[in-house]
Amino acid sequence: MRRLIALYLPALLRKIAIRYRLLASFILISLTPLLVSGYISYAESSKAIEQKTRLFTTEVVKQIAKNVQLRMAEIESDSETLVLSDPVQYALARYALDNPEDKGRARAALTKILLDSYGSFQDFGQKYFLDRDNHVLDPQVFAQLGRGVVEFSAAARASQRRVVWGALELWDGQKSIAMVRQIYSKNENRLMGGLLLGVRAARFAAIFDNASLGAGSDIFIVDARDGTVLVQRREPAAAVSAAPALLEQLAASLRGSEQSGFLAYQRTVAEGHPPAGYFAVYTQVPNTSWYVVSTLPNQLLLAEAQAVRKEIVLIGLICFCGALVLAYVVARSISMPLERLAGAMRATRTGDYGQRVEYEGRDELALLSQKFNEMAANISQTHEQLESRVAERTRDLEQANLKLAALTMTDPLTGIANRRRFDDMLALELHRAARCSHPLALLMIDVDFFKSYNDHYGHQEGDSCLRKVAALLQTHARRASDLAARYGGEEFVMLAADTDVDAALALAEQVRQALESLHLPHALSPIGWVSISVGVAVQVPDELQTPELFLRMADKAMYRAKEQGRNQVVLAGRK
Repeated sequence: MRRLIALYLPALLRKIAIRYRLLASFILISLTPLLVSGYISYAESSKAIEQKTRLFTTEVVKQIAKNVQLRMAEIESDSETLVLSDPVQYALARYALDNPEDKGRARAALTKILLDSYGSFQDFGQKYFLDRDNHVLDPQVFAQLGRGVVEFSAAARASQRRVVWGALELWDGQKSIAMVRQIYSKNENRLMGGLLLGVRAARFAAIFDNASLGAGSDIFIVDARDGTVLVQRREPAAAVSAAPALLEQLAASLRGSEQSGFLAYQRTVAEGHPPAGYFAVYTQVPNTSWYVVSTLPNQLLLAEAQAVRKEIVLIGLICFCGALVLAYVVARSISMPLERLAGAMRATRTGDYGQRVEYEGRDELALLSQKFNEMAANISQTHEQLESRVAERTRDLEQANLKLAALTMTDPLTGIANRRRFDDMLALELHRAARCSHPLALLMIDVDFFKSYNDHYGHQEGDSCLRKVAALLQTHARRASDLAARYGGEEFVMLAADTDVDAALALAEQVRQALESLHLPHALSPIGWVSISVGVAVQVPDELQTPELFLRMADKAMYRAKEQGRNQVVLAGRK
């Protein structure tokens, strides 16, 4: 598909005049943002607004949960100060005695302490001290309320936490926010009883006063265990309720220990609302089964998206109209000078370079006209010079190719043949020796302790040492059929045709002695100067002989020379 477009689309466009192409381009450029913005407004804006609102609402409910926690912490702190006070500790200690008179006095003292501490606060509906069996010490408590307090306190004590928050069921079926604090003796750290405080929702409702997110939105605190709404705004904009889908998600979050989340759900007529889509953001109040929930109707989000869409469409239409006018003006200012320039260029097809283009201005078209006039004046001279330059460049290219061929066969460091030249020569000589049944000798040469030499004297001295060894080998490769080459690193090879074993060993020994006689200093060598180990392989090859096998024979002989103490010559196959 891409190839078809690349082939046919430019050809199709070139059949259309430039002025019309420019007009079409401006129209497309102006329409593109309009179409893209329309797509965004219809398909993406709602999602983007939802994400933004979700992030904002999440921060709101998290802050509310934090404020609720702070209010709870205040109550916990005040209750801790109370239960650790000497009067409470003393009264509970007396109540633990078996004397009925002491129990009565202790109960009266505890009742007075509660009245003095919380009697002036309207936010506390229930305030009771409990004994170690979770029974209310106030004998005037309704029996139904007393059973609820016992059950709530027993469940709180089973959690093994000193402070537990939850929902206390009252006698009329309603529920109240309640806190139970276990009271322990300061001296013996044993359980003496408990303190239960029923907190009215109004103490927490003030937190919601400045947290409205718009018409139709709800913010409330719900107990995820049974869906009871514990706290809501003082003057809610809509009736607060928790949809079954929302309650199921909150219960699942409570079981999975998820602290916050997001949910999209439907409210139905059976729930007291017209069918509509909603989304809810919720976060858990720490150490409770309560969640701060904020719900928002999808319609509120769509209203903002529709407003954005209308603005984008209006801006797009204005830009489109402006683009049409600008396209006509620009197309005319470009196409007319281009037509004059194109006419002059068409005249050059017949070799007529006498045409000149007159154009006033300082834009790119004026520059093109000027350069065309200069080109027409110089093109004849350039054409004449072109042929001579082509011939000259052809000669230079041939010489460069010759130099390049030489460089590819030469080692750049030592100046002797490289590994590639040696490999080609070895294969050729093996084939020739096999055909003529002549012996072929191969010397594998390694500079002894060269790594130590490099580490001690440095890489520049190491390179100098390799060049001296290479020069020495080159002087001993006297015949045209002899070849000295650098095999790699500090390894060198010599190839000698028509050379038997005695001549090969003699050549290797001459090379070794010649290097030894140079006395190139090597402080880390046992003999004090640079030496080599030489492995010699000599064969009268047959047609099955491979270069790899021949190289392996010489290499093994060279390694045997190194194992036997270095600075010596070893023949392959000889022990």
